[in-house]
Amino acid sequence: MKVRLTKFLREQLRRANRFADADGWKLLDQVETTPERNCVDVPVGEFFPSVDEFSPGSQTLHQRDKIGRLCHGCPVADECLAGALLRGERYGGWGGVAQPDFQALRRLWRQRYSDVVDEPDASEVA
Repeated sequence: MKVRLTKFLREQLRRANRFADADGWKLLDQVETTPERNCVDVPVGEFFPSVDEFSPGSQTLHQRDKIGRLCHGCPVADECLAGALLRGERYGGWGGVAQPDFQALRRLWRQRYSDVVDEPDASEVA
């Protein structure tokens, strides 16, 4: 599936590219051990929309606004986003990028860095 490279997606790639050679799991550890991160007291479910929330139109805009507000000004937002891309995360809001924008960004990232994404192999997926 082709993804149109919008100004927004281009900016998110620029943010994540700084960490293209990093270890996604180490970036996750860095994010989780930063006490000043915006999400320290936010339930993890806020970053993973339910099926009811994940629909075209206004709900997508709501998710973008919500994730944008939660992550705005976070000192480790770039590390969060890059780590999710490097680990091959498939769903959720990461580093200020909401669903479905994250999936579009993930496709672009994989096209650019297919050899660095830590995807589980088929034998590991039950």
